[in-house]
Amino acid sequence: MKELRGKVTELRGELDSFSTGVVARLKPIRSEIDALAGKLEAALATLRPEVEAFGGELSKKIDALDAALAELEP
Repeated sequence: MKELRGKVTELRGELDSFSTGVVARLKPIRSEIDALAGKLEAALATLRPEVEAFGGELSKKIDALDAALAELEP
């Protein structure tokens, strides 16, 4: 029983050590991902007006072609 308790204690120590190491490695990675996500959001925000303008122009062209087709129908 003492051996089993000793082994359990040893395994708990290994688990704690492992989780501490993993957390230490993941924190900087998460910070970097958050920073990159912020940059991506900013880039998308600057592109949005251009995309919306293009979409508006494309929509007008489609409407014009739709009207032209409607005139051709008997």
